[in-house]
Amino acid sequence: MIYDIAVLGLGPSGSSFLKRIEGKGFKIIAFDKDNFPRKKVCAGGLTPKAYRLLEKLFPGIDEVVRVQSKKFVFINNSLKVEVNFNETLTYLTDRQELDNFLFDSISNSYFEIHTGEKVLSLCKENKIWKIETDKDIYKAKVIIVADGVNSKVARQFKVKRDIGFTYEADIEHSWNDTILIDFSNFSWGYYWIFPKGDFITTGLGELKRKAFDLKEKLFRFNRKFGIEGKIKHQSGFPIPVGKTRNDVYRNNVLFLGDAGGLVDPFTGEGIYYAVKSGVISAEIVMKAFEKGNLDILKLYKELIDESMGKEFFWARTVGNLFFRFKRLNFYVLEKEPSIQKLTTSLLTGEISYKQGVKKFFKLLPKLLVRS
Repeated sequence: MIYDIAVLGLGPSGSSFLKRIEGKGFKIIAFDKDNFPRKKVCAGGLTPKAYRLLEKLFPGIDEVVRVQSKKFVFINNSLKVEVNFNETLTYLTDRQELDNFLFDSISNSYFEIHTGEKVLSLCKENKIWKIETDKDIYKAKVIIVADGVNSKVARQFKVKRDIGFTYEADIEHSWNDTILIDFSNFSWGYYWIFPKGDFITTGLGELKRKAFDLKEKLFRFNRKFGIEGKIKHQSGFPIPVGKTRNDVYRNNVLFLGDAGGLVDPFTGEGIYYAVKSGVISAEIVMKAFEKGNLDILKLYKELIDESMGKEFFWARTVGNLFFRFKRLNFYVLEKEPSIQKLTTSLLTGEISYKQGVKKFFKLLPKLLVRS
């Protein structure tokens, strides 16, 4: 049997692809190397734009939101700034619960789903892709690669991604609803505390360089903030960061989310871009099959670079300005309500990075006069 589409990976990007395309009459097979529910250590924060996108695709997403945070505390050495907002800045989830909710929301009647089956490689034969797993061999016309940063297929195709590194831990510890971010002693990264109700996720990452001491550094930060308790789970892993031009398409093979390196290079936010790439890829696949022309799939890269690549460029621009002048930025953030408002607008996705840069430089003359 030759399937129309094979989906490799059933996290946020793969599940979103399937949700968008379900009921359209395609023969689809989907794989995930794990069985659900599966554990995944992750900050698990949904920005409002990510929450809105998921809510539209998966009604009822509220049931896996553990905490809604309206307050951030930013720290850089001796400097500390609190940013409050009237509405939710971040929706906090446990990734095990989130991914399981998304998986359960997919109707098995539309798809053939294989969990606990690992995809090993792809091979092209007469315009059809042969999929080799640890259990069998399958065939499909189009491949959706959504199996994360450690994707074997992404490595097989030598997908070009910039890689940073993180280390995270879920810890049984009581905490309020405030998110804490500490930028002290990072070249391009930060330490975080994300509350999840009966536990917290602490973590840190360097997004632009290799770091080999992250585990030790994480627990130094935990001691700094008095974080102690039973460790439920901990792990370190690479994290890709998005670029202006992203390597996301190869001959009817589309790379989504982390597999394609689609992560905010400033904040490390990945869930929004995973879900959005799932939606974009589903729409272009439907169009290609409708027109009977799979060459249309090449447009996927153009759409990703247009909708995400430009934003990644401006995210890097903001990151360069922020990390190069951290102390100055903290001083301005502490003293200027207008900058705090601008920060919350960026955090919530109300405005883009490009709009944020323009607004900042409009405010700059007034800030200089006040200083």
